[in-house]
Amino acid sequence: MRLDDTIAAIATPLQPSGLGVIRVSGEQAVSAVEALFKTNGEPLKKTETHKLVHGWIKDDGKLIDKVLVVVMRAPHSYTTEDVVEIQCHGSPFVLRIILDLVLRQGVRLAGAGEFTQRAFLHGRLDLTQVEAISDLIQASSEIGARLAAQQLRGKLFHAIDDVKKQVISIASLVEASIEFPEEDHEFTHQEDCRQRLDQASADLESLLSHADRGRQIRDGFSVVLIGRPNVGKSSLLNTLLREQRAIVTTIPGTTRDSIEESVQIQGLAFRLTDTAGIRKTEDLIESAGIRRTQNVREKADLVLLILDASEKLMDDDLSLISEVEKERTIVILNKKDLMDDTTPRWYEKISRLESVFISAKTGEGCDELESSLYKKATLGGLPQEDEIWITNRRQQQAAKNALSALFSARKSLNQSSGEEFIAVDLRSCLNALGEIVGETTPDDLLGQIFSDFCIGK
Repeated sequence: MRLDDTIAAIATPLQPSGLGVIRVSGEQAVSAVEALFKTNGEPLKKTETHKLVHGWIKDDGKLIDKVLVVVMRAPHSYTTEDVVEIQCHGSPFVLRIILDLVLRQGVRLAGAGEFTQRAFLHGRLDLTQVEAISDLIQASSEIGARLAAQQLRGKLFHAIDDVKKQVISIASLVEASIEFPEEDHEFTHQEDCRQRLDQASADLESLLSHADRGRQIRDGFSVVLIGRPNVGKSSLLNTLLREQRAIVTTIPGTTRDSIEESVQIQGLAFRLTDTAGIRKTEDLIESAGIRRTQNVREKADLVLLILDASEKLMDDDLSLISEVEKERTIVILNKKDLMDDTTPRWYEKISRLESVFISAKTGEGCDELESSLYKKATLGGLPQEDEIWITNRRQQQAAKNALSALFSARKSLNQSSGEEFIAVDLRSCLNALGEIVGETTPDDLLGQIFSDFCIGK
C-alpha cells in the first residue's frame, strides 16, 4: 500500500447525531483542510498541536458548517503522520459534503482500517494492539472490553516479547556452538538450554491455557434454546432480551429458522439462539429448521432445554432429555404460572441435570436463570486484573506453533540430534512468535485483518 499520499474518511457512524468527525492523515493533511477552514485566529499551519480551533468550513465562500478542528502533528498522532480531525454536526449530508471538499484537495478516500494500518506500518502499534482496537470497537460486554483494553496497553506484546528474548538467548548459545565447534567436544550448554527451553515453554503454555475461554469472552458465549414446539422458547428469548424479538403464537412450528440475539449478564456477553421446535414432522420446511437446530446445538457453548412444567412429558421431550450433555445444559421448567404447588411427577427424570423453574410469561425465575447461565459460563474462571489472555484464533494457532517448535527443540536436545536441528526449531519458534505481533505475518493475512475494520479507523 502507498504511504506517501494523504487519506481521509468519515470516522463516525453515518446517522443523525450531535457530532460527526472527519479524519485526514498524511503530509498534505493540514494544507488540504486549511483550504476549506476559515477562522479568526492564526492559520492551521501555525496552530499548536492537539489544540482545538473554532471556525467555519466554506465552499467558494458558501458556509457549510461551524466546526472545531484539531491538528495532531507528526509523529505525535495515531498514524505518526500529520493528522487533522474536523468535528462538525453529525448530519450524514453535511459529513459527506465536507468529505467531498477535502477529497477535492487531492486527498484520497481511505480504505477499511487504513488509518490503523498506517499506525501499524509506522511502528505505532503491534498486531496484537491492532486486533485489540477492533475488539474494543466491537465489544459486546464489559469483561470483553476489559480484555481488549489490556491488549491495547501492550500486555500481550510484552508477554510474547519476553518469550522471544528467552528463545533468542537459547539460539545464541546454539549458534555459537555451530559457528565455533570444539573438536570431539560435546555441546557444553545442554543443561542451560534445557532449563531455558522449559521456562519459555511454560510461559507459552500459561498464555495458551486461557485461549479458548478468551475467545468465548471476546465473541460471547453461544447459548441455544431447544425444546419441542410450544414449550416457550420464543417467549423466553423475548423475556431475556426485554423486547419482543421472536414471534410468539399457540401454533406449533411457528419458529422455523434460527434467531440470534445478544444479551449481557453480569458483564459477560451471551449469544442466544431461538430454534425451531424439535418434533417428528412431515413438513419439509419445518424439517429443515429442525436439522438446523441440531447443527446449532452441537456447536453451542451452553444449551437451555425447555420443558413445559404444567404438562406431562411427551416422547419428544424424553428424546431430548436422553441426548443432553450435563456439563453444558440447564433445564428450564417453563410455565410455572400454570403449575400447582407440587413438583411435576416426572421431575426425577431430569434430577441429574441443573434445572430452574421459570415463567417466561411473567418473568418469574428469570433472574435465577441468568445467575445459572453466568455460573456455567464462568466455571473456567475469568481474567483477573492485569492477567494476560489470548483472545483470537490467529494468535492462539501461532502460539501453538511456537510451543510445538520448542517441544521439538527440547526433543532434539535430549536425543543429541545435533545443534543444527535445534537451531531450525528455534527459528521456527521465533517466526511463529513474530507472526503474533506482526513481525513475520504474511501480507495476505494482514490484509484480511485490516479489511475487517470500519472505514475511518
